[in-house]
Amino acid sequence: MLESQPQTEKKKKYRIDELQRKTLIGKIYPILLIGSLIWLAGELLFSYLFSDLELTGINLIYYIIVVIVEVNLFVTFFFTSRYNKTLLSFLIFIVLSFLLGILSLPIVIFTQFIPQLHMFVSLSVGANLIVNFMTLFLRDKYFSKGYIWTHLLLFLVGCAIVELVFIFVFNIHNFLLTIPISLAYILIVSMILIFFGVRMVQQIKENNWMYALFKILGVILLSLAVAVVIVVIVLIAIACIIAGDSAVDLSGFAGGGGPRRKKKKLQ
Repeated sequence: MLESQPQTEKKKKYRIDELQRKTLIGKIYPILLIGSLIWLAGELLFSYLFSDLELTGINLIYYIIVVIVEVNLFVTFFFTSRYNKTLLSFLIFIVLSFLLGILSLPIVIFTQFIPQLHMFVSLSVGANLIVNFMTLFLRDKYFSKGYIWTHLLLFLVGCAIVELVFIFVFNIHNFLLTIPISLAYILIVSMILIFFGVRMVQQIKENNWMYALFKILGVILLSLAVAVVIVVIVLIAIACIIAGDSAVDLSGFAGGGGPRRKKKKLQ
């Protein structure tokens, strides 16, 4: 009897009740999906409007101000969500998501990695879509005992759909480089949403669900920052290895046959 009790407690740890499930799949997941879509819209808009901007002088000051505002919004989001200011927290989250698109301007302005940037943000949307796709089909069976294979099958189908759309939209050619990176990124974000999300709704009160959303968002942003650093290191390493070898084709990772950004004319 004593031996079976720890096993029962362990099983209960990975299950959520009806109220927690409704909070997670009816509030937190959809809002995070909306945030990822707004981030993508902001990133596309700012990269289109400011791709030829000179990030010097007054423009650099404006950019630094936006970064400072973004940091302060994130801190404010922490306090408003913690003290259960749901509506204010939601509005801050929307603005925060939109302004995330402007933080990538240095990549747009100083590098040729605009397609990769669009791909990176699109994968975040894809990961959110996969999780929402799973909950749409499972509903009250989501994270319930006895449905592990259903969860796994839906997750794999979702990954396959996102990858196919990803390949065709960005005209991917270099599968050996692009697909492992994109799949790893999707897995990281979706696993955070699923497992860390469940853990958070188990720890907070139902009426303070926005605080759980904040914590999930914080872990996702941390994983994004780590992913960006890793991708930059990989790109630098690849560039160093193939420097001077014009015969190597990296068009798949650069977004396929899409048009490249024109260089500015020298004055």
